Amino acid sequence: MTNNLSTLKESLEKRHSHYNIGSEWVSPKEEVVKMLEDVLNLVPTHFNAQTVRMILLTGEKHKEHWTIIENAFINIMGVERYEAQTKEKIHTAFMSGAGTVLFFDDVQTTKDLQEQFPAYAGNFPSWALQVQGSHQFATWIGLTELGFGASLQHYIGMVDGEVKEHAGASEKWEFIGHMPFGNPLSNPTSKPKKDIKEVLKVF
Repeated sequence: MTNNLSTLKESLEKRHSHYNIGSEWVSPKEEVVKMLEDVLNLVPTHFNAQTVRMILLTGEKHKEHWTIIENAFINIMGVERYEAQTKEKIHTAFMSGAGTVLFFDDVQTTKDLQEQFPAYAGNFPSWALQVQGSHQFATWIGLTELGFGASLQHYIGMVDGEVKEHAGASEKWEFIGHMPFGNPLSNPTSKPKKDIKEVLKVF
């Protein structure tokens, strides 16, 4: 009988931020879509609010998305600084991949819940962000288990309107982050962690 905790530990150990990815589909696109469906259907949300929205970009739509982000950086930094400081990462860690999962929050649902349950009104925005984290991490683990390398990015607040228009997202959705993924081309090393006694207390 498989030790479920061992299986969970193995999944957690395999997940890293991959900044060197290729465009090969190491698992079929259909399996990625099914995994995203499972995440949306199975990861719990506050009050069963289901505020998370995802869009999967592949092929040219994926590359166009990162071109939008690239152009935003060029406008902010200037061509010279962009090419010296940021271009390589955009091209080798994000644009070079097989696809990108975009994460959005349906803010109208949060507003509706605030009206329905005024006693909790101040909590709903933070709860919505908490379930974003749950969905993002579950997606990351799912992509890892399918053999992909991925990373979680938050290039937001620059050209969100253009990103949403390009992806066909509702104007009522808030852009939260993006997760580029592809076949891993390098093996990231583990990062140092705090002493477990500092971050975990048991009574």
